[in-house]
Amino acid sequence: MNIIPRKVILGSSSIYRTILLSKYLPDFISISPNIDESERPKEPAKDLSLRLALEKATKIASNRPKDIVIGSDQVASFENVNIGKPMDRSTAYNQMIKFSDKNVSFYTGAVIMIKELETILSHVDKTIIKFKPFEKKELEDYLNSENHFNTTAGVRTESSKFQNLIDQIVTEDKEAIIGLPIVWLVKQIKNLQS
Repeated sequence: MNIIPRKVILGSSSIYRTILLSKYLPDFISISPNIDESERPKEPAKDLSLRLALEKATKIASNRPKDIVIGSDQVASFENVNIGKPMDRSTAYNQMIKFSDKNVSFYTGAVIMIKELETILSHVDKTIIKFKPFEKKELEDYLNSENHFNTTAGVRTESSKFQNLIDQIVTEDKEAIIGLPIVWLVKQIKNLQS
């Protein structure tokens, strides 16, 4: 009897998540879940990231019950306010200028689901970016180096200009800030495939 391996599905429209996962898993497909990502009143960033990850995985798994489905979402929190993607330079500037000499927490929630087996695994990674006291010019240099502002809180840690704004990144998973808690995720998928 031949056992057909389960396909891995990334429930995401994020090019950043797709690129990151492809470094570790060469064979998967991405499907955009198209869910409502609105936050609920007073919903903490950690809870929001996990809820959205679960909703994404659930939506894709409903059509792909035999597959290993990954849902993920990232939400930043600054002074107890949830921050999403700024989408334009002006919004990015107005929110990021407040980060000078402060900390911003990023919660990256992930859910792995195999619907037919009723398997649901979940995890939230917390990454803290400690910003140095930076000047407006340093922030403008960073923003001028970017063409897109479709990342959580406008942050692209891989940018050398962004590195000029920060003192330290505190995390257990250096890739999680890109949008997937990859250390946990790869371990769980390998366990499910073995």
